[in-house]
Amino acid sequence: MSDAAIPPRVQRFIATHIDSIEKLEVLLLLRAHTRREWTAKDVSLELRITEASAVARLKDLTARRLLAELSTSPATYRYYPASAEDAQDIADLQATYSLRRVSVISFIFSKPLDRVRGFADAFRLKRDKDEGDG
Repeated sequence: MSDAAIPPRVQRFIATHIDSIEKLEVLLLLRAHTRREWTAKDVSLELRITEASAVARLKDLTARRLLAELSTSPATYRYYPASAEDAQDIADLQATYSLRRVSVISFIFSKPLDRVRGFADAFRLKRDKDEGDG
């Protein structure tokens, strides 16, 4: 499926905040249980990922103001987007992921490839410019 299967608003949210399926799954897990406080260990057991990876994803989503860190020792987290717009974007992302899982996964995996292409293009443009100067 093409990116057209994903609403533009959801595409923008993914492009801005989501760089892995694991991060998406962590965000949607906490969204599904909004009243629960989660530790990294809880998340790792629920999603069957390493605790270190859960810590990294939780901290990143907190820094992006999509989760709130409620306590330390151990750190606990809860779904708590900073804005109504983010909350709506996440709801739309959840709905899209439920209906078009493969499209969303493909879109997430295409992001790094786009960055690599852009990086390579920058060198190609520089090389073309340098060759023109000679």
